[in-house]
Amino acid sequence: MKIMNTSHFLWGIGLMAALMVGCDKVELPLPEPEIIVVNDSVTFPTVDTAAMNRDYRMTYVEEFTGHKCITCPANTALLLQQIEENKERMIAVSVHAGVFAEVDLPKYPTDFNTEYGTQVFQHYNMATQPIPSAIINRRSFGNFDSLIIFNQATTFWEGPIDEENTNTSTEFAIGLEADYIDSLDLFYIKVSTEVLNDVDGEFRLLVLCVEDSVIAEQIDARADPSEHPDKIVKDYVHRHVLRKKLNPDQSLGGDPLISGAVSAGTWFDYELNATMPENVVNKEKTHIIAVLTNVDTEEVMQSIEVHTHVK
Repeated sequence: MKIMNTSHFLWGIGLMAALMVGCDKVELPLPEPEIIVVNDSVTFPTVDTAAMNRDYRMTYVEEFTGHKCITCPANTALLLQQIEENKERMIAVSVHAGVFAEVDLPKYPTDFNTEYGTQVFQHYNMATQPIPSAIINRRSFGNFDSLIIFNQATTFWEGPIDEENTNTSTEFAIGLEADYIDSLDLFYIKVSTEVLNDVDGEFRLLVLCVEDSVIAEQIDARADPSEHPDKIVKDYVHRHVLRKKLNPDQSLGGDPLISGAVSAGTWFDYELNATMPENVVNKEKTHIIAVLTNVDTEEVMQSIEVHTHVK
């Protein structure tokens, strides 16, 4: 099965899936799809399938944060240290949402909120949780009181991340390449998924745009108030900032990809055109993340991240 998607085709699939999946609340009417004119002379990138990770499930961390969260920078630093020690295994996305992410002039003029980030924040009822918090592969951890949300009021996320980084098997391998054609303002994204073991279920593919190293204000408990009045660091470096969900399906898990019983060795190719999010500051610092989710459990089955090739 090969999914060759234009913007209209993806939106149509998203509409049907959103109406059929009971766990997703859909507000009607749905917005009109964005019209994208694709240049037929430009081809999608080639995925190096031989280099795909078939040995373990990546550790996908959604970090819930905000520029008005005074303890977030120190905890982000700890997460970045874990990533540095596990570069080949970890992917992180910073989700700015909730009261700590509100624009508050004149001290906090930058808006890091996104439609999808707010959707995830509300879905997991994060307003009732301390910020910062983290969700790891959107699954619960039996060794940590079956928690799915981790923070300093429950269990800090270092332990479950370490546990997830030790897994030695996966049912799926994903390859990803992402080109951005500047003259067309279009991403050409290709995802190749190999089923490694027989599976039976519904799986969706989520495609996100993340921007790294965005300079903006952040309150920081570690800051010296003599240098940073009110402990607000104006040139704070925000890492792995969620900018937009690129595929148009409105569900939490993205576009439908795999359905029913599928044998090991089956491949699914997915292609997507999308425009650069308007909130991106530096195109050269964008990354694309592909996340394969289980519809029934919402668990992240596999994920991958690549730097955007700007052409």
